[in-house]
Amino acid sequence: MQFSRSPLYIAMAALSTAALVSTPVLADEQSDKMEIIEVHGKVSDADQIIGQAQMAQLQANDLGDIFRSQAEVSVGGSNPIAQKIYVRGLEDTMLNVSIDGALQAGYLFHHQGRLTIEPELLKQVDIVAGAGDATSGSGALGGAIRFLTKDASDLLSGDEQFGGNIKLGYYGNSEGFKASLTAYGHINDNWSGLVTVLKRDTKDMEDGKGNIIAYTASEQEVGFAKITGELSNTQTISASYDMRQDNGTRLLRAHWHPSRKNYALPQESERTTSTINYTYNPNDALINLHLNVFDTENFITHAHPLHKGVQNTYHAVYDSTGFDLRNTAQLSNTKIVAGVDYRSDEAKLQNIGTNAETEGLEKGKVFGLYVQNYIDITAQFQISTGVRYDNYELVDDNGVTMNSNGFSPNINMSYAITNAFSLNAGFAQALRGQKVKELFVLGYYDNDINLKEEQANNFEVGFKYLGDRLTVTGNVFDSTIKDAVSTVKNNDSIEHTLLTNVGDIENSGYNLQARYRFDDASINLNYNHSKPKWENHVNPALSGTAISDQDWSIGTSSGNTLTAGINYTVSDDLEVSWNSRFVQRLTNSGVNVWSNQALPEKAGYAAHDLQATWYVMGSEELVVEAAVKNIFDKFYYDHATYAALGPVDSGLAEPGRDARLTLVWKF
Repeated sequence: MQFSRSPLYIAMAALSTAALVSTPVLADEQSDKMEIIEVHGKVSDADQIIGQAQMAQLQANDLGDIFRSQAEVSVGGSNPIAQKIYVRGLEDTMLNVSIDGALQAGYLFHHQGRLTIEPELLKQVDIVAGAGDATSGSGALGGAIRFLTKDASDLLSGDEQFGGNIKLGYYGNSEGFKASLTAYGHINDNWSGLVTVLKRDTKDMEDGKGNIIAYTASEQEVGFAKITGELSNTQTISASYDMRQDNGTRLLRAHWHPSRKNYALPQESERTTSTINYTYNPNDALINLHLNVFDTENFITHAHPLHKGVQNTYHAVYDSTGFDLRNTAQLSNTKIVAGVDYRSDEAKLQNIGTNAETEGLEKGKVFGLYVQNYIDITAQFQISTGVRYDNYELVDDNGVTMNSNGFSPNINMSYAITNAFSLNAGFAQALRGQKVKELFVLGYYDNDINLKEEQANNFEVGFKYLGDRLTVTGNVFDSTIKDAVSTVKNNDSIEHTLLTNVGDIENSGYNLQARYRFDDASINLNYNHSKPKWENHVNPALSGTAISDQDWSIGTSSGNTLTAGINYTVSDDLEVSWNSRFVQRLTNSGVNVWSNQALPEKAGYAAHDLQATWYVMGSEELVVEAAVKNIFDKFYYDHATYAALGPVDSGLAEPGRDARLTLVWKF
């Protein structure tokens, strides 16, 4: 089918109406800021981030590129449509993921990814590892990821009123191209706007052995618009609309290779996200109100071919609507954030064809109240404590109503021994009640009528050394998730399509991160050791074993990971960087849920990328961005990708060498 709301059509119409012209941001003075995953057990709620300067430097094209330098984060799937994010081994389904505050709650299909975002639109990505502050939202068992998009103020500099740029990019591995137009500027003294339109077409990728990775070609269109204004000297508002389409002929199970059970079929997908953010900040230390209202719709269609006289087309839609209203009060030595949030989810699967096999409708909602206090006990000692209450309600596709509720407390402390060196420690809980199922199991999977809520507990201790040139941070964590929800295979007493509380997860590990800054260069090192496992499981064969690729919507296990990066400013006109990711061989990768036999080990690997940015005319007027991803053409499987197990359920190798070139013309 053809979508009636083409993002190119909508964004071009907005562009014509606004008559704005713009440019994207290149490297700025924030580019030397160390990007580290947030370590809880500290007072500040300011996340350590991946900034837009680093994403521009990485020349990010997909989720894998965005998080490539973060040792604590893995992105598996190879094929962009199949990519899933894992933080400390836990899948993004266990995290709260948002775009400008709009929660991305939908789970489309366990054989492909559920998150889509265009890196060119982003100004920063916040990553919260593990259950954290009460402000992280409901159900954040494994933490949170917050994508924040650019607005006109991020792009305007000095006395600029308007600006514009055109980007043209080429990808050698997939013989693909990207073209984008971004426009921004001041409408008047109080209002500004930004519009981006983008199109990307790629052919099938090749792995490091030169083999075609079949059915990875895609056609993507992106339209984005944001308007920001001051209603008064105490009120600001912004509204954004983001649409992304991704169409192509894909394998039914996009993260597996072709087989007799994994055939190709036409697929169309679309995500639209609308947000409104309003702030009221009078000259009063006790009042700083912020309201976020959002709606996200994920749509996907599978057109199954004629087989034995049966031909079906599946239409699946997941819609999430909600708000977050919070106030920040600043006292003499205390900051108090208190708020209320709400989200309503609806999942619908329709099967239109000669044999309607599965379809269904589910509705869920969650209401939360929260408060978080940040207290400066002394100049050296800070403490943060908070709690949230969440109430869940689900009406599943069998008409069964389920309810659950509970409190999630947290406490974090930080003590500065010197101006540069501090210690921190903390504990946090998170609760998640019964939730709407993934789209493509509606009408097929059933909920256990005695399904209990899941609860995460996260303990951390760590340190920070922030010197003039040297920065070193580290932490040790121990996390558990009680009553994790999944299905059980190879068990005669439990139907394999029943969603139930299967057991408890334990995840212990540590992180070390270091950066040293020279006058014209910097060196970054990040190391992660995470080993999520089943502390106990209703299948005794899985108790004590590593979380595996077969634990759908739970997570997976990866070898110890080290990332290293070198950034060097050759001259005022030329910047180069080298980034490497080393992953150690994993000998214990879990147990096959169908046979109770040990899964094969995952081979270690090292992948290297080279990037360069050339300011041709000594300014941002004309910029050439060049990169070689996987420069040594390494053949490997990312540990977060479904492992190569057999003739049917084998994952996809990562792309081989990929030479990229992008021209940026500012006008």
